[in-house]
Amino acid sequence: MRIKRHPIVRCVVALATLLVLILCQETWTLAGVTGNIAGSVHDSSGAPIAGVEVQVVAPSMTRTATTDAGGHFVLLSLAPDTYTVNLTRSGYQSVSFPGVVVFADQTQNVAYTMVKTLKTIARVTSQAGASLVKSGVGSDLYSVNAAQAAA
Repeated sequence: MRIKRHPIVRCVVALATLLVLILCQETWTLAGVTGNIAGSVHDSSGAPIAGVEVQVVAPSMTRTATTDAGGHFVLLSLAPDTYTVNLTRSGYQSVSFPGVVVFADQTQNVAYTMVKTLKTIARVTSQAGASLVKSGVGSDLYSVNAAQAAA
Protein backbone atom coordinates (compact mmCIF):
# COMPACT_ATOMS: atom_id res chain seq x y z
CA MET A 1 0.00 0.00 0.00
CA ARG A 2 1.43 3.35 -0.97
CA ILE A 3 0.88 6.55 1.09
CA LYS A 4 0.13 9.68 -0.83
CA ARG A 5 1.77 12.89 0.33
CA HIS A 6 -0.22 16.02 0.14
CA PRO A 7 1.26 18.98 -1.71
CA ILE A 8 0.30 21.28 1.16
CA VAL A 9 2.45 19.31 3.61
CA ARG A 10 5.41 19.56 1.23
CA CYS A 11 4.99 23.33 0.96
CA VAL A 12 4.74 23.75 4.72
CA VAL A 13 7.90 21.67 5.29
CA ALA A 14 9.79 23.60 2.59
CA LEU A 15 8.70 26.98 4.00
CA ALA A 16 9.61 25.95 7.56
CA THR A 17 13.05 24.80 6.40
CA LEU A 18 13.61 28.03 4.50
CA LEU A 19 12.50 30.10 7.50
CA VAL A 20 14.91 28.25 9.80
CA LEU A 21 17.79 28.80 7.34
CA ILE A 22 17.07 32.53 7.10
CA LEU A 23 16.78 33.01 10.86
CA CYS A 24 19.97 31.07 11.54
CA GLN A 25 21.94 33.18 9.07
CA GLU A 26 23.08 35.88 11.54
CA THR A 27 25.11 37.93 9.09
CA TRP A 28 22.00 38.89 7.17
CA THR A 29 20.43 40.48 10.22
CA LEU A 30 23.45 42.33 11.64
CA ALA A 31 24.19 45.90 10.62
CA GLY A 32 27.70 47.29 10.69
CA VAL A 33 28.58 49.81 13.36
CA THR A 34 31.95 51.07 12.09
CA GLY A 35 33.28 52.86 9.04
CA ASN A 36 36.63 53.41 7.32
CA ILE A 37 38.86 56.15 5.94
CA ALA A 38 40.98 55.32 2.89
CA GLY A 39 43.10 57.72 0.92
CA SER A 40 46.35 58.83 -0.60
CA VAL A 41 49.00 61.47 0.03
CA HIS A 42 50.95 63.19 -2.78
CA ASP A 43 53.40 66.06 -3.05
CA SER A 44 52.70 69.24 -5.03
CA SER A 45 54.01 67.60 -8.25
CA GLY A 46 51.58 64.67 -7.85
CA ALA A 47 54.20 62.08 -6.78
CA PRO A 48 53.08 59.74 -3.97
CA ILE A 49 54.71 60.20 -0.56
CA ALA A 50 55.60 57.04 1.37
CA GLY A 51 56.07 56.97 5.13
CA VAL A 52 53.58 59.70 6.04
CA GLU A 53 52.12 59.22 9.51
CA VAL A 54 48.35 59.60 9.19
CA GLN A 55 46.59 60.18 12.49
CA VAL A 56 42.82 60.55 12.80
CA VAL A 57 41.47 62.17 15.95
CA ALA A 58 37.86 62.40 17.14
CA PRO A 59 36.19 62.60 20.55
CA SER A 60 35.38 58.90 20.31
CA MET A 61 38.84 57.56 19.32
CA THR A 62 42.30 58.14 17.83
CA ARG A 63 43.99 55.89 15.24
CA THR A 64 47.27 56.01 13.31
CA ALA A 65 48.44 54.53 9.99
CA THR A 66 51.42 55.00 7.66
CA THR A 67 51.31 55.46 3.90
CA ASP A 68 52.78 52.71 1.70
CA ALA A 69 55.13 53.13 -1.27
CA GLY A 70 52.20 54.33 -3.41
CA GLY A 71 51.17 56.94 -0.84
CA HIS A 72 48.03 54.97 0.14
CA PHE A 73 46.62 54.38 3.63
CA VAL A 74 43.54 52.71 5.15
CA LEU A 75 42.10 53.10 8.64
CA LEU A 76 39.53 50.40 9.42
CA SER A 77 36.87 49.97 12.09
CA LEU A 78 36.44 53.63 13.02
CA ALA A 79 33.52 54.68 15.17
CA PRO A 80 31.07 56.91 13.29
CA ASP A 81 32.20 60.44 14.15
CA THR A 82 33.78 63.59 12.71
CA TYR A 83 37.56 63.24 12.53
CA THR A 84 40.54 65.54 12.07
CA VAL A 85 43.19 63.98 9.82
CA ASN A 86 46.78 64.96 10.73
CA LEU A 87 49.63 64.26 8.27
CA THR A 88 53.27 64.26 9.41
CA ARG A 89 56.53 63.40 7.65
CA SER A 90 60.04 64.79 7.90
CA GLY A 91 60.90 67.07 5.01
CA TYR A 92 57.26 68.14 4.61
CA GLN A 93 55.07 70.65 6.39
CA SER A 94 52.71 68.98 8.84
CA VAL A 95 49.09 69.61 7.96
CA SER A 96 45.64 68.97 9.50
CA PHE A 97 42.32 68.48 7.75
CA PRO A 98 39.29 68.79 10.07
CA GLY A 99 35.75 67.69 9.28
CA VAL A 100 36.18 64.19 7.80
CA VAL A 101 32.90 62.44 8.62
CA VAL A 102 32.79 58.65 8.98
CA PHE A 103 29.46 56.84 8.68
CA ALA A 104 28.70 53.22 9.64
CA ASP A 105 29.22 50.70 6.83
CA GLN A 106 30.88 53.27 4.57
CA THR A 107 34.43 54.10 3.49
CA GLN A 108 35.32 57.77 3.25
CA ASN A 109 37.83 58.24 0.39
CA VAL A 110 40.18 61.22 0.70
CA ALA A 111 43.23 62.60 -1.12
CA TYR A 112 45.74 65.04 0.35
CA THR A 113 48.71 67.08 -0.86
CA MET A 114 51.72 67.91 1.31
CA VAL A 115 54.21 70.72 0.66
CA LYS A 116 57.95 70.34 1.22
CA THR A 117 59.46 72.36 4.06
CA LEU A 118 62.07 75.01 3.47
CA LYS A 119 65.65 73.92 4.06
CA THR A 120 68.09 76.02 6.05
CA ILE A 121 71.22 76.22 3.95
CA ALA A 122 73.10 78.90 5.91
CA ARG A 123 72.87 81.20 8.90
CA VAL A 124 73.94 84.84 8.79
CA THR A 125 74.77 86.83 11.89
CA SER A 126 75.76 90.45 12.16
CA GLN A 127 77.66 92.28 14.82
CA ALA A 128 77.71 96.05 14.66
CA GLY A 129 79.59 98.44 16.95
CA ALA A 130 76.78 100.95 16.84
CA SER A 131 73.23 100.74 15.70
CA LEU A 132 71.91 103.10 13.08
CA VAL A 133 68.42 102.75 14.46
CA LYS A 134 68.10 103.21 18.20
CA SER A 135 65.44 101.36 20.16
CA GLY A 136 63.18 103.51 22.25
CA VAL A 137 63.18 106.43 19.81
CA GLY A 138 59.59 107.36 19.14
CA SER A 139 60.08 108.72 15.66
CA ASP A 140 59.82 107.27 12.19
CA LEU A 141 62.39 109.73 10.85
CA TYR A 142 66.10 109.19 11.51
CA SER A 143 69.06 111.33 10.64
CA VAL A 144 72.09 109.24 9.71
CA ASN A 145 75.40 110.78 8.68
CA ALA A 146 78.29 109.17 6.80
CA ALA A 147 80.30 108.45 9.94
CA GLN A 148 77.41 106.57 11.52
CA ALA A 149 76.81 104.57 8.36
CA ALA A 150 80.50 103.67 8.09
CA ALA A 151 80.62 102.53 11.70
